[in-house]
Amino acid sequence: MSVETSNRVWKQSGKGGTPLLLLLALADWSDDWGYCHPSIEQMASKCRQTERNILNLIADLEKSRELRRLARGKGGRGKVSGSVYQVITGMNVVEITASEQSSPLARATLAKLASGEVAPPSVSKPPLETDEKISGENFSSEKQSPNFSSVSILRLNELINVSDSSTPPSGSIQKNEPSPEERAEALYRLVRPGHLTLPNSEQRTVALRVLGMYLQRYDSPQSAAQALKPFAAEADARGIRLTNLCWLSEWAAVGQIPKQRNKSRSNTKPVSSTEPTVDYEAIRQRMEAELPTLIERKDNV
Repeated sequence: MSVETSNRVWKQSGKGGTPLLLLLALADWSDDWGYCHPSIEQMASKCRQTERNILNLIADLEKSRELRRLARGKGGRGKVSGSVYQVITGMNVVEITASEQSSPLARATLAKLASGEVAPPSVSKPPLETDEKISGENFSSEKQSPNFSSVSILRLNELINVSDSSTPPSGSIQKNEPSPEERAEALYRLVRPGHLTLPNSEQRTVALRVLGMYLQRYDSPQSAAQALKPFAAEADARGIRLTNLCWLSEWAAVGQIPKQRNKSRSNTKPVSSTEPTVDYEAIRQRMEAELPTLIERKDNV
């Protein structure tokens, strides 16, 4: 189960009802980059749907660009034999491409695609016509065709980002310039190379603005990253969670690292004594007054 993928679905999906339920079920199976490989039968069982409805839901999610299929499954009931999907809700092309190099499942699948061990997704087909309602009332265990709708081969090649050393043909389409958000995300990955994307938290919007500000302030992303790294390093030294972007949205925003608060406050309270207070002065005066009388009695004995 991936909490990160589930959070992306909850916060950024445009779906509701059963399509959202399927996305959350896939997120429950996926790794942190959204990759998973359940079978149609497993999805139908988990979502309380027929397998035909699951096929229609997958086609709808692919059309809405919240789901893609990386490789076609070989059929069968087992989890391993299912197609490889990726929940891409809230992800851009740069993040999807980077995820293919970070996810062990994606790397293994791409290697199998290159060797011909698994097949690429088939060309998209229209959803199967059905008069069934997409609800839990029509759930059954009927077997359906293993042919799923999918992304096109052209789109797959674009996402795999295979480099071509040959001279591109004249009139080829130029790659679009990255958006300000994509440039900010790229700068964040320079500061924290182990992260794929900026954590999706309440501080994300401010953090993106701060990253953009540093890109404008410095002549290169590398220089901007060097200026930001001390803030990230101090946050790590203080044990601040990686999802907490205070070092970026607060410290880097003003260009100053605040002093660390002293957490070692003494909570020790004085122990109250239950014993009565002894008045030693009163005892001394009493003994001085009684001592001569006691001495006189002793002498007369």
